Amino acid sequence: MTLHQMEIFAAIVEAGSFSKAATKLYVAQPSLSQQMRSLEEELGERLLFRMRNKRMHVTEAGEVFKKHSDHILRQVQILRMEMSGLAKNPSGNIRVGIGGYQLTGLLAAAFLRFHKTFPNIRIDIVNETTPRILEQLKNNLLDVGVGTLLANVADLPTEILFEEELVVIVQKKSAFRKRLLITPAEVGQLGLVLYDKSTGTREYLDEFFRREKITPRIVVELSSAEAMLQLVKAGFGATIIPKSAAHETYECLRALRIKGKPLARQTCVVTTSFPRMPQVINTLVQLIRNCFMKEPTAMESGFSRQSRQAYGLPGETAATRFPT
Repeated sequence: MTLHQMEIFAAIVEAGSFSKAATKLYVAQPSLSQQMRSLEEELGERLLFRMRNKRMHVTEAGEVFKKHSDHILRQVQILRMEMSGLAKNPSGNIRVGIGGYQLTGLLAAAFLRFHKTFPNIRIDIVNETTPRILEQLKNNLLDVGVGTLLANVADLPTEILFEEELVVIVQKKSAFRKRLLITPAEVGQLGLVLYDKSTGTREYLDEFFRREKITPRIVVELSSAEAMLQLVKAGFGATIIPKSAAHETYECLRALRIKGKPLARQTCVVTTSFPRMPQVINTLVQLIRNCFMKEPTAMESGFSRQSRQAYGLPGETAATRFPT
């Protein structure tokens, strides 16, 4: 069994066919097929099954092989990236999972500064739900994750970036048009457009409903705050979203704070459990931190002034702070 065979298997699964994988890898299809036959003979199991529509189906044995081979291939990529980091111009790719498109925009400055410092390292961004991001981090399919958590993840390094209040969004022409606050009981009486159960924020909201003994009247479930605002604008009741997502684009909508203890969620940065991460990944994590620090300094970040200059990190000037 070789790394090349693992790379071939991964390419076939991703492409969905032998011919597309052969084109992607710039190899002849007969050679690719022979490599797969040799691999299956060595393992004594069928990994792939060609269906009538010529699409490839991954067998149960193939799923097991994929889980381990993906992990091995990613470790090899990280090794290559760390070794290239010893050179003047490191290369490779970093995989970042982000819980929502809104966060992607907030992190744009960090990605831009990183790209200017390391132009030969590609950042692959995956927008996923937080539970899915954590799963991929545990399987070493991602290097860094940014998303909403209820609590720290015991087996992954986790750091809180910021805490943000959640607000109730209603139409301005509703009965709450002159209000600034809404009680939890009143929230329970509204038809709600909520995040779906695949999201970390929905898990947090469900905990709020249980604590307040509320049975929510759910009208629609989505994973996009923007789509939720559109539905409320169209007349689908109310929604509960982060305050930063309640932008002023929709003049017909109004944001209400929940009376009592503020309803807030924490957004965290999470990394894999590798005992030693490549310096370039540590640098990206530091840049992500700096997006939400009031006054990042060399002492606070653990970088000397010379190291900060070498990696393109900001000095002691104020950085962008998340709106509260």
